[in-house]
Amino acid sequence: MKSFENFDKNESQNTIEVPESINPDKSATGKTYVKITAEDIERIEEFWDILDPIYWTIDIYSSYEEYLNSAKDFTLEQRYLNAISWYFMEVNNGGHFQFFDNSTGIVWEDALNGLKEFGMEELADNFKKIVELFGGKIPFDREERWEAMDKMSENFEELLDKADSVVYDLYDYDYAFEMKYIKEHPDKFVFEGYYNKIV
Repeated sequence: MKSFENFDKNESQNTIEVPESINPDKSATGKTYVKITAEDIERIEEFWDILDPIYWTIDIYSSYEEYLNSAKDFTLEQRYLNAISWYFMEVNNGGHFQFFDNSTGIVWEDALNGLKEFGMEELADNFKKIVELFGGKIPFDREERWEAMDKMSENFEELLDKADSVVYDLYDYDYAFEMKYIKEHPDKFVFEGYYNKIV
């Protein structure tokens, strides 16, 4: 899987490691502090400078309740940004099958809503066709998702392959859609706080 570490990105100038000796919040020792203002967003050119705290904070590996709880400090649009990022990373690497097979499938609904919100209508329509194969609702739980996939018709993977091709044809992986939306709605992507960054 293409992971966050594989992406070239410039660290935001306002991202710092907080030493314990000057850290006012002792529970935040060893965490990364960042403040991203609307003014910063106007200047930021790197997509990952916006996504970084969201990516490292939102839990996609536990229950759906824990997923939502881990996202509580972010706006809905930040949650959507994270979800569509996972969607494109997974589909680009191993197709829709990999997206659903892995823990990332927990973000399917936010990914679909994010594609719509960020103006990627053709990609949203393509993804919606897959959701319809599941009867309109995909399990958030990974094992339940596996069971649902096992019950699919014989041509399920063929249909996923067709959906993969649509994504490959329509999406350039340059984050242009996402950055356009972020720049048009900077107030929805501000953030200040600590987060656990694994390096």
